[in-house]
Amino acid sequence: MDETYTPAVSECPSCASQNSDGARFCSSCGSPVVAPSASVRKTVTVVFCDLVGSTAMGDGADPEVLRGQMAQYHRQLKTILELHGGTVEKFIGDAAMAVFGLPSAHEDDALRALRAAVEMRSAVGTLGFEVRIGINTGEVVAGEGETLVTGDAVNIAARLEQAARAGEILVGELTERLVRDAVRTDRLEPLVVKGKAAPVTAYRVLEVDPHLLPVRRADAPFVGREHELEQLRAALYAAVTGQQPQLATIVGPPGIGKSRLVRELIDTARARIVAGRCLAYGQGITYWPLQEIVEQIGDVRAAMGDGDDSLLAAARIDAFVGVGAASSDEIAWGFRKLFEAVAQTQPLIVVVDDIHWAEPTLLDLLEYLADFSRDAALLILCTARPELLDNRPSWNGPRPNAVLISLEPLPTAQVEMLVEQLGKLQPTDRERIIEAAEGNPLFLEQLVAMSAEHAEGGPLEIPPTIQALLAARIDRLAAGERSVVERAAVEGRMFHRGSVRELMPEAARPEVGRTLLSLVRRQFIHPDQAQLPGDDAFRFDHVLIRDAAYESLPKQLRADLHERFARWLEDRLGPTGADEILGYHLEQAFQYRSQLQLPLGDLGERAAAKLGAAGLAAAARGDVRAQVNLLERAAALLPAAAASRRAILADLGEAFAKSGNEDRAIECLREAETLAENAADVHTEWLARLGRVPIEVMRDPQGAAESLLSHANAAIAALPDDHEVAARAWRMIGSAHDYRGQMLEEHRANQTAWQHARQTGDVMLETEIVRNSGAPIAFGPVPVDEGLLWVSEVLERAPNAAFFEGWSQHMFGHLRARLGEFEAAREAIEAWRTHLRELGQESVYHQLVGCLWDVCSLAEDWVFAERALREADESFGRSGDKGHRSAVAPMLGEALFRQGKLDEAERYSLLSEELSATDDVAAQALWRGVRAKVLAARGQVEPALGLAKEAVAILTETDFLDWHAQACLDLASLLREAGDRDAARAAAGEAVALYTRRGNLVGIARAQASLASA
Repeated sequence: MDETYTPAVSECPSCASQNSDGARFCSSCGSPVVAPSASVRKTVTVVFCDLVGSTAMGDGADPEVLRGQMAQYHRQLKTILELHGGTVEKFIGDAAMAVFGLPSAHEDDALRALRAAVEMRSAVGTLGFEVRIGINTGEVVAGEGETLVTGDAVNIAARLEQAARAGEILVGELTERLVRDAVRTDRLEPLVVKGKAAPVTAYRVLEVDPHLLPVRRADAPFVGREHELEQLRAALYAAVTGQQPQLATIVGPPGIGKSRLVRELIDTARARIVAGRCLAYGQGITYWPLQEIVEQIGDVRAAMGDGDDSLLAAARIDAFVGVGAASSDEIAWGFRKLFEAVAQTQPLIVVVDDIHWAEPTLLDLLEYLADFSRDAALLILCTARPELLDNRPSWNGPRPNAVLISLEPLPTAQVEMLVEQLGKLQPTDRERIIEAAEGNPLFLEQLVAMSAEHAEGGPLEIPPTIQALLAARIDRLAAGERSVVERAAVEGRMFHRGSVRELMPEAARPEVGRTLLSLVRRQFIHPDQAQLPGDDAFRFDHVLIRDAAYESLPKQLRADLHERFARWLEDRLGPTGADEILGYHLEQAFQYRSQLQLPLGDLGERAAAKLGAAGLAAAARGDVRAQVNLLERAAALLPAAAASRRAILADLGEAFAKSGNEDRAIECLREAETLAENAADVHTEWLARLGRVPIEVMRDPQGAAESLLSHANAAIAALPDDHEVAARAWRMIGSAHDYRGQMLEEHRANQTAWQHARQTGDVMLETEIVRNSGAPIAFGPVPVDEGLLWVSEVLERAPNAAFFEGWSQHMFGHLRARLGEFEAAREAIEAWRTHLRELGQESVYHQLVGCLWDVCSLAEDWVFAERALREADESFGRSGDKGHRSAVAPMLGEALFRQGKLDEAERYSLLSEELSATDDVAAQALWRGVRAKVLAARGQVEPALGLAKEAVAILTETDFLDWHAQACLDLASLLREAGDRDAARAAAGEAVALYTRRGNLVGIARAQASLASA
């Protein structure tokens, strides 16, 4: 979109420095110097109208005649456009351009533009002319000067007019969306127009309803509002039984369900119904609803019956419709007599919609009817928006025969019921739509309808119909109220009085408090709990109101206000408070200035520093989703040469790895490594490398242990005094020993890593090291009782015991499962895995499926194990992680074998054989064990024995006591089946000894049973 700059003010809104008149940027701070009210972003509807064949028309015509014809043509167009609320920007020869939505937006601007177009086409036809018209709706920048609006929406409107044929009206896609309930159109083939790379969607207008408003839906489901409906029924009952007219008014913001509530009453009422609607604009609209009602009643004289009053009343109503003359009082008396007469035969409900648009004369008439009508079963039922009570406070005054019903948003349970009736939605879309609608039925309907037209999971857009409603409501505010609303929107849905004062011009600050109270009365905002001491807080009544107010601000002003808000908040909280919030506002200022190609100064560095700090805080609490989001945004704000960028990228790579996005992890870590190497930043270079290597090793695991060891030792040698690098390097050394089954060596490496982490003073690093040091305790040779003691000691020494609660319970689960406490163990491990997944650590969640397998294999819960292992296998398959997949595959094969699924079990053992590295001792032993049992089940005992013996031999060289013992039990079973009972007893005895060393009571019992049966 094109952006325009308007004449500058003399004072900089950022630093208050004085600048020469016309300066675009402050000479002191470089901020844009622009009057806040000079320009505004708005969604408007643009109309282009051009005469067809005007050149031929002028051929041979007398210049004076032609001039007169064109003057009349211009007058006609200008009159019609302005009557419908349009602003004529310019006439160029025989072409006219007008804008609907300036200076104030209306919810029906698009429809007004179409009605004006139809009327112009008809009017110029009487002059002997033909026109072609293009109409388009979109966002523009509106300002002062020669050009009223600027933006792509203007260009498309002009192209639509040029593509139209004589007598045609073409409209753009957004215009059609806004008016489709009131207009019949024909979709054209996409138009290829000058200046647009993509074809333009266009519609030919066939018919426009002269009165219907878009958006309204009478067929929407009726949900909730039972109490309000009973109030209306009570008012009708009082009118009928007491023969005393009643006045009921339903008040609420747009879309809250006023019309739907009226429809529910009149559909079930035993009464005659007449209805009229107040118009927002037009000629002769004062009594428009009554004119509609007279048309519905038909023969007024017949309805009135005989009598002197009847004849006089009929005469006055005749005068009202244009036959004769009568004063407003006389017209009111005439309608009282008419309604009293009609109500004599059956109860009468007179519905008057949208009385917030009514002229005072009509409101006087309605009050007169309620107060002075006699002996009539008459209910006057009105609907209005809250502004009625601002313009007419007396409407809410006490009156014995009047009720005012204020509609609130639907509660969540009723919103969910309404969603179910509106149509099927995907779960993710359903929750987002319910949250965004905030109990407003119309908003809900429109969001559901828009969701049906877009792909699942895409960004939730505000439907243009709703955007138009809210923009029009904001535009009706007084200038001071609108300014406050716009600045409040900068802070967000919830905002503080102090921030609004800070963002307002100096002269307007004393009025902020009074204006906020006015906005509360008008139901734009309501009081809320303050988050800053010594301040008051408010919340927008609906998040979409906040969004509409914010979108009206020009980007240049948004940038300035976001930066000023960040400065104000930092002054209140200090430099270390609310990093994420400060980072967001500085980021917004940076992005808007970038889009407008304005000076950036140090905005990017300041924003990245705050977002980076917030990312580290997220990492400290384990929230990987937030960590990725914050660090990715921080990195995007920094140039490649920035020193902080490479450190942020290294942290971001680690976060991506935990989240399961290994491709992005490697990409970030490689970039950090390269940048650090170019900058001679050896510390960051090695941190990035130590993060990258384990991920790449798992994708190509052959020689993994040797690769891990070589990189870790090289890092320690390169930076012998760097405790952070040493901590991560020793943790990598521990992983290499794990790969080789050297669990005691892994434990020693982990303890060394912990010592280095403590030296850094980095609690987050220390936490990460300790949380990754449990494998030797869970799967290695440490006896169960010693393992329980170790976990307890870790909790005592941990830098923050709260962070270790879930981890420690999962570690206790491993150990207690060996004592037979299966259910509690499985729950603890699943709770820990689920917690990590909720924090966004998807990759870690799947890697820890081996923990769940450990308990399930002891409990012989093969069905649960299969389900979890399949999920992990699919995840590792998608990510290309061969190392972890090769370890999970034989576990899944074992679970399948135990359920009699031999073919599948064999397939997973073959998969592990194919993927696993030769030095991955666990995978090599486990796939052999599964294959041996499958072969034995098929009667192939000799090859089965060979594989089982290989598995035992591999595990004999490791510290995996439990797996070694289980392999001996499997071998004993096969030997017994082969008839070699002595060898079977020896293998079972070895299993007993191994389980005894471990303190695995479950394993001991199984091994002793095997020994006894041998």
